[in-house]
Amino acid sequence: MDAKEHEGSTGRARDDRALDDLLLAPAAILEGLPDAVVASARDGRIVYVNALAEELFGYAASELVGGQVQTLWPERVRDRYTRNMQLYFATEHPMRFSTAVLGLRRDGSEFVGEMSWGIVETSGGPLLLAVGRDVSDRHAAEVRLRAVAAMGERALAGADPADLSAEAVELMRTTLPVAGAEVRVSGAVIASSGELSRPGDRVPMGPQGELFVTTERELSDDEVSFMRAVANTLAGATARLRETERMREEALHDPLTGLANRTLLRDHLELALARSRRDGGATAVLFVDLDNFKRVNDTHGHAAGDAALIEIGRRLRMAVRPGDTVARFGGDEFVVVCEHVDRISALAIANRVEAAVREPIGARGAEHELSASVGVGLGHGHPDALIAAADAAGYRAKASGGGRVELSTEPVTSDVITDG
Repeated sequence: MDAKEHEGSTGRARDDRALDDLLLAPAAILEGLPDAVVASARDGRIVYVNALAEELFGYAASELVGGQVQTLWPERVRDRYTRNMQLYFATEHPMRFSTAVLGLRRDGSEFVGEMSWGIVETSGGPLLLAVGRDVSDRHAAEVRLRAVAAMGERALAGADPADLSAEAVELMRTTLPVAGAEVRVSGAVIASSGELSRPGDRVPMGPQGELFVTTERELSDDEVSFMRAVANTLAGATARLRETERMREEALHDPLTGLANRTLLRDHLELALARSRRDGGATAVLFVDLDNFKRVNDTHGHAAGDAALIEIGRRLRMAVRPGDTVARFGGDEFVVVCEHVDRISALAIANRVEAAVREPIGARGAEHELSASVGVGLGHGHPDALIAAADAAGYRAKASGGGRVELSTEPVTSDVITDG
């Protein structure tokens, strides 16, 4: 071998020794990884942990090495994790993969770990090498994100805000360091969980709602954002419910007087008649037609007329019984439905109604004197027949000079419309 060949051979030998030195120091490599590392033998005995594993699990290396790896797993998953570990060792071509696992710290607290598992061959036999990190915060954030998204979908589907509020306080108790949570709307407690030992943090929920929590520590920005998302979801659900109720109210009530409209009148009348037929009683319909209302509009204008109609509606509600229905039938006509009455009681209510209208009305700086022709239909037949009978009786009252009560001459007991 010449000098040049000898020099080359010597250089390669030096390189090989340097590589051998590198390969003989795997612990230094594992210590330098940005993740926790735990190596265990086939029998579950821990043979190596790096510094980050000590920090993650809360043990010194001397306390772990030689002990069982099952110590690092929550008791409820130990059997399953042990079977999986045995399967890894028994597999001819072991897989290496990443998965989310549960870990158990020395203080008894659990965490969600993102771990890569795999079998490595060593001179002392195969080892199960686990490399990973604590992703509990990220996992919790994902759980909260999915939960608030599901809550939002339920809110859009029309779920009851009270049910959503109960779900929200439990969600915060289970996913946040919160000792107590409470949802209030217009000052009333809608849902509560845990103890609010002190005022705690307040998150507005729209103009009338508030979310209160008592936290066990200062919340992170992500946790605060989650609380706000929950509050916004509840606020949206409450606003939608109010809008739905407003639309339902407008669909069933007269916009000027606030009385029932024809749709709600028909519904209440049908229910009253059904109960009358079942119980054997009678239902009365009072058709109230103002006698000289046109004079108010012609003399003082429609604003004064509207004010007078509003006052008439108020008086009618005061003149009848609490369970009776008062509706604006149209223009200056009103209808009252009285359930479980006889001839005497129906006429008594009708006379109170007529007297209530007769009292002078002050509206728009002027005093108005009105009267009403009140027709009474009595029976348990078809709704249209009963209204027609009351209307016909009211027509006779008006034809006789108005300001009086007229009872339909025939009780309505069938679907035939009786005109008296």
